[in-house]
Order: sequence, then C-alpha cells, then structure tokens
Amino acid sequence: MAKNSDLMTPLVSENLTQLAFDRIERAILSGDMEPGFKMSEADLARRLGISRGPLREAIARLEGLGLVSRVANQGPRVASLSKTELLELLVFREAVEGMAARLAAINATDKQLARLERLINRHEQDPAIKAGIGYFQGSGDRDFHLQIAQASGNSRLLAFVSGPLYSILRLYRRRFSAIPGRPISALTEHRAILEAIRKRDPDAAETRMREHIRLSRENVMQAMPDAESEPDTARAKTRTHKA
Repeated sequence: MAKNSDLMTPLVSENLTQLAFDRIERAILSGDMEPGFKMSEADLARRLGISRGPLREAIARLEGLGLVSRVANQGPRVASLSKTELLELLVFREAVEGMAARLAAINATDKQLARLERLINRHEQDPAIKAGIGYFQGSGDRDFHLQIAQASGNSRLLAFVSGPLYSILRLYRRRFSAIPGRPISALTEHRAILEAIRKRDPDAAETRMREHIRLSRENVMQAMPDAESEPDTARAKTRTHKA
C-alpha cells in the first residue's frame, strides 16, 4: 500500500463507520487496494485508529456495494472479476448506458446540460489527462457517466449506474484508463457524446456512447491477461498490509 495513502491517518469522529467506509472506498477506487487484495481487519483498524466494530460495519457496507467480497475462512478482500466476467459486464453496460445517453438527449434539462459541459471542461484541464497518465473521474457529480444516467430521467437506469455492478466496474475503468493514449481518446469520446446529447440527437447519442464503451471493452480484451482476477490465480493479491 502506498505510504501516502490516507489509510495511514487515524480517524477521529463520532461517525467512525461512515468515515472508515469513505476511506476504504476511496482506497479501493483509487487503486491503492487492487481487485483481489486481501484486507486485514486488524491492520486496517490499527491504521485508522478505530475498533473492529465500526470497521466491520464499514466493510459490510462495501460488501453491499459489491466492492468487497468474502471467501470462506479467508476474510474480506477487494472484489475482483475474471476477464470473461468483466467483458460480459461491459456488454451489459454498453446496452444500458447507450439507452441512458439516448434518453438524456430527449430528457436532459438545460441545467443538466450545463453541468455536463462544466464537467467536461474540468476534465479537459486535468493534468493527469493532459499528461496521458489516466482519466480518473472520481465519483458522484464528478462522474460523466453517472451524470448522463441522471439526465436520462429513468430511475432504473440510474439505479444500475449508481449500484453495485457499476461500483466494481469503476475499479477496472480507472485501471484501463491509464493505457497509453486512452485518456485523451476517452475525453474526446465523452465530448462527442455530450455534443450529440446537446443537439437532442438520440440516435447519435446512443451510438457515441456504445462506441465509447465498446472501445473500453477492446482495451480489456487486449490488456487483461486471460487468467487475471481468477480467485485461485490472482497475483500477489492475498498479501496483507505491511506496516
């Protein structure tokens, strides 16, 4: 684990469960804890300066989001997908988010369009994207895909994009956004999606979103080893945290 991780700073608050949840979720989504990483409850409790009780509650909430899984007699670990599982989920994501973009082109309010424009403008100024290091969007109102789902006006689509399946996708989305050349390409694709939505062109919006996610799937096919993330072969991910 990185020495500058905020998991190194003890928590001091009445709402320890929420703060522990926030810290661990951030560590997972930032890549500080990779898919398959075995979590030591004792070590995490020590690093965060809290007891096992609130820590376990936080981990249980992360399990509910699909970010943490448990293996019998091995304790919690960061959830992971095999290459086949990830590719299947990306196919599903293409269909769902393609429809979200289509509906956003029909239903998005002027306020939502303005928010999407500001978001893309901020992304364009991101040093990591400019340097080609990666496209790290963050969560909530910083996530382009989530904002489109909200603009779709469809609560079922939004539930998927903000739910457990999407949470685990974010683990891999961040990782593969660091492939050389991908950050700028992804940003260009996002801009094209937004332009189609702003022009109120449902067909183009859906097509651009599907193309964007299809390209992500192709990156996974090329960059992810076939055996990666399989429970019995995950590389060095069962290590415990070191002091």
